Amino acid sequence: MNKRLFILVLLFILGLSTIAVASHLEMPAGKHFTLIDENNNLIHQTGMQVFVGDEYIAADNSRYKVIEIQGDTAHCVYQGKEQMPFIDYSETNNAAILNDKEVPVISEKDKPKIAIYHTHNDESYVPSDGSESINGNGGIHDVGKALAEKLKKLGFNVDYSDNNHNPHDINAYSRSRRTAASLLKKQPDAIIDVHRDATPPEVYQTQVKGEDATKIKLVVGRQNPNMKTNLEFAKKIKAAMDKKEPGLSNGIFIGKGDYNQDLSPRSILIEVGSHTNKKEDAQDGVELFAETIPVVLGVSDNAQNSGEAAKKPLTSDNQGAGTTILVILVILAAAAGGYYLLNRGSTSK
Repeated sequence: MNKRLFILVLLFILGLSTIAVASHLEMPAGKHFTLIDENNNLIHQTGMQVFVGDEYIAADNSRYKVIEIQGDTAHCVYQGKEQMPFIDYSETNNAAILNDKEVPVISEKDKPKIAIYHTHNDESYVPSDGSESINGNGGIHDVGKALAEKLKKLGFNVDYSDNNHNPHDINAYSRSRRTAASLLKKQPDAIIDVHRDATPPEVYQTQVKGEDATKIKLVVGRQNPNMKTNLEFAKKIKAAMDKKEPGLSNGIFIGKGDYNQDLSPRSILIEVGSHTNKKEDAQDGVELFAETIPVVLGVSDNAQNSGEAAKKPLTSDNQGAGTTILVILVILAAAAGGYYLLNRGSTSK
């Protein structure tokens, strides 16, 4: 009896995983969700599937919550202004300032590491690639490589994976989970899943300091144990974008699902433009995004100018990543074993 109860509990865990996977659905080609407020004002548009309970922190830091879905329209209520971290830079003390704490530049030792990968490898940019989806390595890989190269120039160690997780279906995040777990074994200080959205071009098209680029939207999964730390990490990035590259941020979407962010408290998904934007603008946007990362990880961006390597972050909110991965792998292995035992028992009857 106890054995069967144990098996049922494990299958329940698998059921929860299936629900999480289902929440990673996207809208069909040519369709997108429109988020509106109580007065029917347009808040945002996205090709991601939107659910009741999802939230969106807009570019001006207004926070909204989805309370009703009608067709492809998400009705939201205003939650107030989100309190954002304070980010600045002290020229006098040659230090980045995060929440009133100075983080000075140090030398070559212990470079911080960033891991980058793509869950949806086919994603492409129609004006530049000729199609919104290219089987194999789509234009999103060029955007990921642009991010990696810019971070290297800023003094980071970068571990870029071009592992293919196609097809672009409901199980893509399950396949990319193996890549994310493998990258996390090398203990990066942050891990970034690079995507592009599917909206009209004006949703992401922008100019930063007079130059064309696409905006960057940050996505946080609300169904994972690291949600609070993932969101705080995303808020630091947005605050850095607003300070250093005004006009670059397209807000933070807090969506149903986990997006594999349960693996690390410094995991983030970024949407770099839309399929309707030029890839070259997306590459420019993601390079501007890279320039905001040093201060977020406690590194002065003066390292770029001084020739020094970026500094290892002072905080340690990613120390539990390895433990989280181990626990998840044990649970999945046990669930698979339970599934086998249950099936064996039913066959023997």
